Amino acid sequence: MPVETAPVAFDREMRFGEIRYPFHIRSGRAAWDELVGRLSGLNADRFLLVTDNGVPPSVVGTVSTGLGKLAPVTVLRVSANEKTKSITTIEHLAEEAFASGATRKSVFVALGGGLAGNVAGLLAHLFLRGVRLVHIPTTLLAMSDSVLSLKQAVNSPVGKNHLGAFHPPELVWAHLDFLASLPAEQIRAALCEAIKNVVAICPEAYDEMAARLRPDAMYAPAGLTWFIGMCVEAKQSVVAADQFEKGPALILEYGHTVGHAAELLSEGTLSHGLAIGVGGLIAARIAASLGFGDPHLEKAHEALLEFNGAPTMFPDGLTADRLMQAIRFDNKRGYVPHRAGHVDMVLLEELGKPHQPGGSMITQVPEDLVRTAIESRTINSHSRRASNGVYDDRVGA
Repeated sequence: MPVETAPVAFDREMRFGEIRYPFHIRSGRAAWDELVGRLSGLNADRFLLVTDNGVPPSVVGTVSTGLGKLAPVTVLRVSANEKTKSITTIEHLAEEAFASGATRKSVFVALGGGLAGNVAGLLAHLFLRGVRLVHIPTTLLAMSDSVLSLKQAVNSPVGKNHLGAFHPPELVWAHLDFLASLPAEQIRAALCEAIKNVVAICPEAYDEMAARLRPDAMYAPAGLTWFIGMCVEAKQSVVAADQFEKGPALILEYGHTVGHAAELLSEGTLSHGLAIGVGGLIAARIAASLGFGDPHLEKAHEALLEFNGAPTMFPDGLTADRLMQAIRFDNKRGYVPHRAGHVDMVLLEELGKPHQPGGSMITQVPEDLVRTAIESRTINSHSRRASNGVYDDRVGA
């Protein structure tokens, strides 16, 4: 990845109703002293450093050493695996935290990607009915998406993010040096969420997004900062007045109904961002099929994914039958009265314009229509249809 000598400094205040917390992006070694200085104001009696095994030991050591200048540090480790994102993991980590001497004055610090952030966030919310939390995200997806929300959640045995709460951090500290060692696939996956923000919230950024995306995922720090800043502004435009994400901020769930199901069923082989990217294409096809969606929306979204070098199809093995079974347990159920044989989805009429039947962000879509749209974006279905001489990938086909 290209290296820039000039350090990066990006500061924003995140707003969620009356809740505020600072968001900082930094680069360079000198930034660590600044972080320690900011954390000193918390007067913690102990730091509980929650990290996943995907974070390099050198990074864990650097952060732990910095925290250790202020208070004792207990490192709580989780596997970077969706199966460990569970209440059982929360219980085990809580037991370790209590054994280490943690109190109400202690601070949980999430170091890692979205999984570590969600586990630490929910643990902080539940521990002694709520203690302080700090996010130090180490992945682009965490920096540009998961820490820009109050939501903290783990999975249930039947679905993603079923068990959770809203818990704000004291601050978010994102250090760009972490991103230098990220695999290209992780960068692409994160940018799929950024692309979703452009498609669903800020289409005025479409042309610049298209110009900046690179299929090789090689970006300088200033370029990565632009992507993160764009996501900050996009998310703030909908969550500032909707902190619990039940109204206008539900637009952030675009592509997630099918995407979450695919991510869960892939058991780690299809990351969150990549799954959400394809999920958005399926949502666009459904909207076009229902007659209110711009027929060009799917191709516009697909073009950005291709500029990003991201997949536009689900891999073989993610069949419509399996996906539909998981979708029936999607966590958006209940915003509107249940309709048998229908799936609750967030859909768009055109770039940046959500479909809002009856004023709700939720559209209830017949299951057979969802199934057909899924089959249009799964490799196994395409192969079968092509062999039968009926393959057709036109928008709305």
